[in-house]
Amino acid sequence: MEYVDGYDLRDIIDFSAPLPPFVAAMIIREVARGLEYTHHKSVIHRDIKPSNILISHLGEVKLIDFGVAKDETPSKLTVTGMIVGTPSYMSPEQANGDPIGPQSDVYAMGVLLFEMVTGVKPFLGDTNTEILMRIAKGKFPSPKKYNREMPWRLVQIIKKAMHRDIHKRYRNASEFIRDLDTFIPWRIQTNKKPVIMQFLRKYETDTLNSSENAFTPPRMYASSTRNFWYWTVIAAILFFIAAFQMHHYLKKERFVTMEVVTNVTQASVFLDGRLLGIMDETNQVFPNIVSGNHRLEIRGNFDEGVYQTNISLAAKKNAVINTRVPRRNTVVDILATSDPDSAAVYLDDILLGTTPLNDLRLKKGSHTITVRKNGFQTIIDRVDFEKNQSYHLHYRLPAATPFK
Repeated sequence: MEYVDGYDLRDIIDFSAPLPPFVAAMIIREVARGLEYTHHKSVIHRDIKPSNILISHLGEVKLIDFGVAKDETPSKLTVTGMIVGTPSYMSPEQANGDPIGPQSDVYAMGVLLFEMVTGVKPFLGDTNTEILMRIAKGKFPSPKKYNREMPWRLVQIIKKAMHRDIHKRYRNASEFIRDLDTFIPWRIQTNKKPVIMQFLRKYETDTLNSSENAFTPPRMYASSTRNFWYWTVIAAILFFIAAFQMHHYLKKERFVTMEVVTNVTQASVFLDGRLLGIMDETNQVFPNIVSGNHRLEIRGNFDEGVYQTNISLAAKKNAVINTRVPRRNTVVDILATSDPDSAAVYLDDILLGTTPLNDLRLKKGSHTITVRKNGFQTIIDRVDFEKNQSYHLHYRLPAATPFK
């Protein structure tokens, strides 16, 4: 067995829960990636729980203990009436002793994510039988009951992963990962190990301080007017320093207001992969957006497609972003435009032509789009194309920085 220098998730949850939403999502995403591989090999874990997940000091997440794992081929499915696993993390079909599949592991990941961001299990009971009965009924409180700071997008992901009806649950780990990727900002995704390592360092510091405080007797100070005024002055100085730093921070961040204008209603607006909101009208204002470069995505509903573009929000200037969501098609249909136009577009290093490009037919999956034009900065974009979807990819090319 591989030695992992780190901690198991059980200890981390017991001491640090609720975990920061993005950290919890990153950890469960790594677990899902491991299960995605085992599911492709027709192996179901069946016992996803915190003590079976190890997090190393290098920011790696390991899923262990496949001792009760099961081959899901028809001849080896779990026998009806046989219950295997840890009750609190079982799916309804496991609790009922019914045959299981990849969605049973997805359900367990939803339970685990619920516990990480709230600090409590969704199903409680005095006995295992009572817990299993509650799981079979499928009713559990919203994570927001325990953590008011929970992002709604993550709540929706948890509820779908834990849906009692297997047909309304994520079909596999890949679908679960796809929704987690829309929630986790790409800056965190590309720095997943440093983010997890930083969280572990904080966890170690907190546990160390907690241990020291547990054995350090309180210091006794003389009660006097002189000491009172001394500490009052110190506290006032620290307060003004903190206020100045906060003012400097907010000034440096330079929040701006962004107005999105599109051609459809009820469109979902994502910025850097994170849901900003759903537009009730064809235009909507989103305040408190940090200035700088961002990736904007507008997703329509029903027979509408996806509009994606890169934007640059200037400090202290309100921005109006005009978009146009295409109609959905039965294949992966691409419209590529740029500002300025006549830019060369490459798909996986193969030249497609120059913008604007209409009626491109591509295979679903992940592709690299490269946009080049003399005198402007090159843009390299990684896009996951979905089947039966239409995309309008619009690229704003910044002017090249002259050499000094």
